[in-house]
Amino acid sequence: MSGGLIPSAERNIGIIDLGSNSVRLLLVRIHPDGSATILNQVKHMVRLGEGGFLRNRLQEETMTRTIAVLRGLAEMCAVYNTSETIAIATAAVRDAVNGQEFIHRVQEKTGLSFTVVSGREEARLIYLGVSSGLEPSDGLRLYIDIGGGSTELIVADSSGHKNLDSLKLGCVRLTNLFFEENKGPVSAYSYAALQRYIRNEALHSFQRIAGFEIAEAVASSGTAQNLAEIAAALAQEEAARTGRPCTVSKQVLSYDGLRRAVKALCARDLEGRRSVPGINPNRADVIIAGAAILQTIMEEQGFESVTISNRNLQNGILADYLMRTYPQKAGTVRPAREESVLPLARFCRFEETHSRHVAGLALELFDSAKAIGLHDAPPVSRELLYYAALLHDIGIFISFANHHAHTHYLIRNTELLGFTEREIELMAAVAFFHRKRASKKMPLFLELDESIREEVRLLSLFLTLAERLDESHRQIVKSARFERTPNGDLELRLVGSGPFPIELEEVRRSGKLIKKVFRAHLEFRPCLEDGRAMPERDE
Repeated sequence: MSGGLIPSAERNIGIIDLGSNSVRLLLVRIHPDGSATILNQVKHMVRLGEGGFLRNRLQEETMTRTIAVLRGLAEMCAVYNTSETIAIATAAVRDAVNGQEFIHRVQEKTGLSFTVVSGREEARLIYLGVSSGLEPSDGLRLYIDIGGGSTELIVADSSGHKNLDSLKLGCVRLTNLFFEENKGPVSAYSYAALQRYIRNEALHSFQRIAGFEIAEAVASSGTAQNLAEIAAALAQEEAARTGRPCTVSKQVLSYDGLRRAVKALCARDLEGRRSVPGINPNRADVIIAGAAILQTIMEEQGFESVTISNRNLQNGILADYLMRTYPQKAGTVRPAREESVLPLARFCRFEETHSRHVAGLALELFDSAKAIGLHDAPPVSRELLYYAALLHDIGIFISFANHHAHTHYLIRNTELLGFTEREIELMAAVAFFHRKRASKKMPLFLELDESIREEVRLLSLFLTLAERLDESHRQIVKSARFERTPNGDLELRLVGSGPFPIELEEVRRSGKLIKKVFRAHLEFRPCLEDGRAMPERDE
């Protein structure tokens, strides 16, 4: 599969990461060769998740505060003349019953369209961002990212991730749960209770991680960075007091250094924590919960230290964007979307030869139709058609009868990494309508977002034709192209390695559907690979 059109002009894009604690904007200039230059970075601590995790509902005050900040970020994007803004929301919005309502309000007030990502997709993007700043390694690393609402744990080497986990453990979430009323010092008993809670919540993840031989741990996020800064500042104070040299670095946080930081933080009330050496005062209320998460992980996995990374989810969003836009720069690594689609297809024991052949024919139909002006769908539509074609028959795993409906269910209810919710909805619908006409007579079609209905109608036509052109599952039709005759009529040129009467009969049934979508009468021109017209029956 080709990746799509490669942009030829320099342009600016904005990347917004809306977390439970902070919102970040990264402004990037993308060069024609696929390289990127950071133009500006902005971060605001909005505490969107504050008070929301206990009630599973975003609070009016935090939503209003966040929207005001997002309006300013949207204005910044306009000042930088961004051609595209990629906006991602994570745990606070993901877990809230009014999360989608908030996303709609944001779009109305700011013009920004946010995608809410799943926890595992967040983990995948964090891995891409953090690993891109590290030296390549054949050994496994444990990536730890402590956010406001969730903590992501990723086991990976430089070639890719082996395990992705997202835990409902974040510094804001746990602060709301354990310290909402307590602003004083934290006792050893309370801190131990917090750690017990973390261990219980992370139990299954810890069990999965235990099966890997992990060489080192890498901690990202503002919480980990600030804990390393506190540990380094406390070590410097001690060195000045004792006259011994200080060898502690902010780039590495030792377990002993973390324990010293925890001791200093727990001994003070909220106001006193703001004066702890090295602390970001804005984190004083949530830093203990964040420290407890990191300490528990280090204890459970036996790490004496963690490397601190200043890379984050935004860097991963950028890396993912560049891999999609400039696939030739990604080398031989299979795209993340295909890495997600193929395991589902193989789990459902799909007929891979047939599905790949159908996908190839569908793309040829898409490309040839575009070349003669039958549609102007963007490259991403071509990509989604490819994946829908690979998955179109997986419902047979459940039952052949109504397998298109089972396929729709499987695509909609499997967490496919690398795809937005809209893209998953579109792929599922395209797969469903390869056996049913996409029309307003179908309840499922009416349930679709209006913005994707025509796209579904178009792409499902290509998949329907491609499926019918391999009706016998012999891969006998080698090519299928829309062409214009010298007098301007539309024809479908079909080339086979031998006679294909079954496929021809099937595809001729699509004449009315083609006329409905393209508003043109279609002639069929079947022939053999040597150029001879195809005989009506096997000779």
